[in-house]
Amino acid sequence: MTDITLPIDAATDSALDRIAAATRRDKLSVAADALAAFAREEAEIIDGIMRGMADVEAGRTVSHEAAMARLRKSAFGE
Repeated sequence: MTDITLPIDAATDSALDRIAAATRRDKLSVAADALAAFAREEAEIIDGIMRGMADVEAGRTVSHEAAMARLRKSAFGE
């Protein structure tokens, strides 16, 4: 595990205090969990974007019209 130090504003500090008190946890573990969740979510978003960009480069795309036709067929049986 790596320790980091970062500045936070008073509102964030206060929110962390409230969350820690409400969940009976210490503020540092609340902050560490929040940062870990943020990092996982952002990494997943970036991975998805990279996969999409690779699909575009490889020509694995469909037109808007074709995509909408597929959606309509799935949703409404059209």
